[in-house]
Amino acid sequence: MAASEDMGSIKGELAGKHVLVTGGSGFMGKVLLEKLLRSCPDVGCIHVLLRPKKGVAAQDRIQTIINTPLFEPLLKKQPEAAGKLHAVVGDCSQLRLGLSDVDEAMLVDKVSYVFHAAATVRFDDPLKEALLLNTRGTREVVDLCRRMKRLEVLQYVSTTYCFTNEAVLKEQHYPTELDWRTMVRLAETEDKYTLDCLTHKILGFQPNTYTFSKALAENVINDARHDVPVMIFRPAVVISSCKEPFPGWLDNLYGPFGIWAGAMKGVLRFSYGNPNVALSFSPVDWAIRGMIVCAVAKAKKISVLKRQDEDSVDVVNMEGSRYERKTYKDQERQLADLVTYAVNPVRYPSYHIGTSYAYYWLGTVLSELPYGLVIDTLLRLTGQKPRMIAMYRKIFHANAALAYFMHNEFPIETKKCDVLHGFIDPTERPDFGIVLEDKLSCFDYDAEEFPILVIQGAFKYVFKEEAPKAQRVSLLRKLYILEMSFYVMWAVVLYFTFGRYYIGRLFAS
Repeated sequence: MAASEDMGSIKGELAGKHVLVTGGSGFMGKVLLEKLLRSCPDVGCIHVLLRPKKGVAAQDRIQTIINTPLFEPLLKKQPEAAGKLHAVVGDCSQLRLGLSDVDEAMLVDKVSYVFHAAATVRFDDPLKEALLLNTRGTREVVDLCRRMKRLEVLQYVSTTYCFTNEAVLKEQHYPTELDWRTMVRLAETEDKYTLDCLTHKILGFQPNTYTFSKALAENVINDARHDVPVMIFRPAVVISSCKEPFPGWLDNLYGPFGIWAGAMKGVLRFSYGNPNVALSFSPVDWAIRGMIVCAVAKAKKISVLKRQDEDSVDVVNMEGSRYERKTYKDQERQLADLVTYAVNPVRYPSYHIGTSYAYYWLGTVLSELPYGLVIDTLLRLTGQKPRMIAMYRKIFHANAALAYFMHNEFPIETKKCDVLHGFIDPTERPDFGIVLEDKLSCFDYDAEEFPILVIQGAFKYVFKEEAPKAQRVSLLRKLYILEMSFYVMWAVVLYFTFGRYYIGRLFAS
């Protein structure tokens, strides 16, 4: 650290300034809004780009966001804080971000910090949709930022999975094989059917449209480096909160959340993946700290984020495997020990992962589908809507989308966060520290407790289900008896369908 360099107060840097956040209704976006309001109480105004959705106006969606449990601790202490959130009607998939002339002029005149986190995060989205939102949307954000009179930094939130062909993902820009301008033009001019037919050919080494379109967006940001103060922040798989504003917060079942929650619900029983591969992760509250610290460091021109090479944009990677390397096999064992935390499972929880597709396929066909058929039959007989087979169909497709990431491990370089942590004033490290080993960060990560918090958070905040331990254990006992009965019944069916014939032939020979 150069003696002359000083990041100063992060809270003081953001005091009185206007911030624009895209993706504010998403998982990371909500946590960013809450963190800015709580830890930077003097921030001027936070403009949240939102589109009206299902008849709900943009400003009403702000109210929906702050009504989530995430904001409860903040609003109890600072009830006036929500008044700093201002909805701006817009849509990142539209040209000019769908902004009105009045809103555009206001943002150009007032905004100093931009956090661009809006994206479609579905792996199986059509290529056209992914390109228009993730890639062209980033271009439109850059074009808006070029006109901002007070802009100090535009931070693009990417992912550590953009360039999985690299032996080690370094904190640097990587060019894409295809030009982002060409791909945006194709998305604008070609119909969805044509692009769907060409998707596999276009993606190349990229496993899905999400990583492909995000990689192109990184190149949009890189091309803007000469006339806009830009940087790229790459978190790994963002999982539930570890500490702030409380442990276990999450609001979706994407990625590993779906696996853990599905397993604890007893629905997901088999996954196709390499048990020895470890998941790269970033607790959401830790990642948000990193976003804010990196943005302020870029604005203050701290050397680690002061571009040394005109051919490269500033990039920071953030992931936590150095604190805990937990393989999928480790998670399988741990989930088996945590079954008593399952709330209202539909089947006794049991989860297995294997590299053999035959094992995965047979497990699905012989264990999941028959059980689903039995339950759906019972639902039909009682006049209820069948749902198990439809659920298993979704799970099968989700497994297929995740298989690439569950079979491969992607080493990630994470040097800059450690350096940036050294610039944080010790008095502000309890709020913004990003090195967990530093006790001043007040960010205690317990490898044994954290999976419990994830599971409890999934049931409480996503499924909205809670139950005392005695009730949970009682249901599990009943489900275990039902599980054993199912296997006995299935064994009898298999014996009289196939086994008796083959056993008879065996002894006859």
